[in-house]
Amino acid sequence: MSLNEEELRREERKLADVLRRIEEEIERSGRTAGGRKEQLVGGKRELWEDLVYDRDDDWFEAAVQLTQQAQELSQQARSYRLAQGRAEHLERLRSNPYFARFDFRESGAAEDEPIYLGTMSLADEETHEMIVYDWRAPIAGMYYDYGPGPAAYEAPDGTVAGEMTLKRQFVIRGGKLLAAFDTGVTIGDEMLQRMLGQSADDKMKSIVTTIQKEQNRIIRETQHRYVFVQGAAGSGKTSAALQRVAYLLYKYRNYWESEQIVLFSPNDVFNDYVSNVLPELGEDAIPQTTFYDYVWRRLRHVGDVEHPYDQLEYVLSLPADRERDARREGIRLKSELPFAERLDAYAKSLAESGAKFRPLTRKDKIVVDAAELEAMFYGEWKKMRPPLRLEAMKEKLLERIGELEKKRAVALYRKWLKEPTYMGTEQELKRLGLAKAKKAYEPVREQVASFAFLDIAGTYRAMLRSLAETYDGAPEEKALWAEIARDTDERLSSDAPLPYEDAVPMLYLLEALHGASRMNRVRHVVVDEAQDYTPLQWAYLRRLFPNAGLTAVGDANQAIRGVETEGGEGHMASARQFPAEETARIELTKSYRSTRQIVAFANALLPEPGRIEPFERDGPLPVVVRTTEAEAGAAAARLVRSLQGEGVVSIAVIAKTAAAAERAHRALLEAGVEAMKLTKEAKTFPPGAVALPSYLAKGLEFDAVVVWDADASTYAKESERKLLYTVCTRALHRLALLAQGTPSPLLAGVPADSYKFE
Repeated sequence: MSLNEEELRREERKLADVLRRIEEEIERSGRTAGGRKEQLVGGKRELWEDLVYDRDDDWFEAAVQLTQQAQELSQQARSYRLAQGRAEHLERLRSNPYFARFDFRESGAAEDEPIYLGTMSLADEETHEMIVYDWRAPIAGMYYDYGPGPAAYEAPDGTVAGEMTLKRQFVIRGGKLLAAFDTGVTIGDEMLQRMLGQSADDKMKSIVTTIQKEQNRIIRETQHRYVFVQGAAGSGKTSAALQRVAYLLYKYRNYWESEQIVLFSPNDVFNDYVSNVLPELGEDAIPQTTFYDYVWRRLRHVGDVEHPYDQLEYVLSLPADRERDARREGIRLKSELPFAERLDAYAKSLAESGAKFRPLTRKDKIVVDAAELEAMFYGEWKKMRPPLRLEAMKEKLLERIGELEKKRAVALYRKWLKEPTYMGTEQELKRLGLAKAKKAYEPVREQVASFAFLDIAGTYRAMLRSLAETYDGAPEEKALWAEIARDTDERLSSDAPLPYEDAVPMLYLLEALHGASRMNRVRHVVVDEAQDYTPLQWAYLRRLFPNAGLTAVGDANQAIRGVETEGGEGHMASARQFPAEETARIELTKSYRSTRQIVAFANALLPEPGRIEPFERDGPLPVVVRTTEAEAGAAAARLVRSLQGEGVVSIAVIAKTAAAAERAHRALLEAGVEAMKLTKEAKTFPPGAVALPSYLAKGLEFDAVVVWDADASTYAKESERKLLYTVCTRALHRLALLAQGTPSPLLAGVPADSYKFE
């Protein structure tokens, strides 16, 4: 409900007063930051000026002095960064100092207290009275959880109860009050309609102004260590997860640093897409990576690792008559917990036998053969733990290399003495000989330093052969494991990258021998698109972050790995690996991204249509366009041009595979439509029209989506329903599907009145 004229004028005067105070605070913060910068620069200058000592026994006193001054400098640097950060955030507040207000009368109090909420707090310098509350403050939680009427919040001293007498939202841009609404329990539909009707951007925005009650539960959940969120497409689960990071950094600001929270995302484009959210909220960016990038770094000395999207391309490209493909079955079985148990058992047995080694070589000549390395590991130091054995081996091997370098240096010296072309003193020739010898053996030293003599791939292949030979299950399962072992052996024997499904199993074996990798300083881990993580990967993440809490957000209906694991798909099934008493499970069923018509269409694609509630925002019906393979490019171009003519900016032409996306992109260019092509190597989210494969669209959203190949020859298998659902739910406002021939049989269950043919 809009405000009357008198209320509006009152709010405008309030805004003017807050902006005046912000200007004063900006000036004050600028002076503070400047002063602290001068202190920091002066401290650095004095550090070396003071470190002058004349006697040999002054070094200890100088070292103590250096340590003390370095600590002081570190504190000054932190103080300067905080002051500078506040000054920068205040600059942003000039445009939009707050977004909401509610009035609260505490039980027993005589008057209402107006509470204004913004992305950071602002207090009166003299009275310390709060002018604007940070949206993360305990009292601010009432805004998201209650409407006018009884309300309460948890303060440090206990529950504070009372009555909310007013709930109001503002639209402020450039320091101007553009609109104000009084609203009820949920954040007002008027505000949401305004936000959701906008065009998609190339960067995700903060949702702090429109957080819904169910999202607020995710953001402020601190009673459980692990939080698993099942959220429908467009339910705001990713946004809630990022707002949760900001909330945790606020709540534990005296204990946590931003680098102690890690975000695992699906790809680099997604990392770029969400990169603005935390800075918008005044927090430093947190480390972002993909699970693949982490695995690749850990195994880089073992070999290159196949990209998970290449693995997915393999599965998606399999014809319908190859459902029992050996590799596909291997991907399934190697991702399940029973395989993890076998891995653990085999890893423990490696202390006694089974580890494989590769010889140390220089220019294809063996320096130390594999048999001798194995004898060292299982003979000389067999009473040590495997990681300590490898360290002992490294020390001994480096000594051996040092001796070989000396021998080579002597040989070179003697050779040069006989050759008149080498001029110089004997000492110069000896130094030159040793330098050349060290350079010659440098690659061997690198092999030793990185433990490249440990043959992890060979050890893993031996494990699979042993598993196939000793498997005590049903005969058909034993035969399947034998087939998987042969297939894996062939793949690992080739020059191709290590299959992605074998990467984590190899990490298990590597860590059993080399020593476990643990990130003990990390306090919290956020996993997005969590439904695509396998049970084995979840088990590994638990080991990797033993002291961390977890927020996992995903949608089981968007699980597109192409294979289904034992116990069901998705992260909610894997939540069983975590202690039940420490785990919260939260479901988001309301979709805010797409129009009601698109949600209804996409929901009908699912084998069991879920409890997905669309936000009441209407738009045109989805369109299915019948065309031919030869005419598909022209049809797609007509659709894109038509959308652009209507002012639609962000348009995605989404094909099932990378090869199909390449064809779509080429066809658009040939038809005169400017479009970018998105590949797995892309680092940034491009604006305008873009062609991309299905799996790269996960987590992203576009004003309009054109499905390139929604036909019977492409989306034919029942296992591809979730993939088609995922593609369709990327659209905010418009959805069109091209059928190159007969439309996909997966559309058969969609009610005829949910779309139209063209």
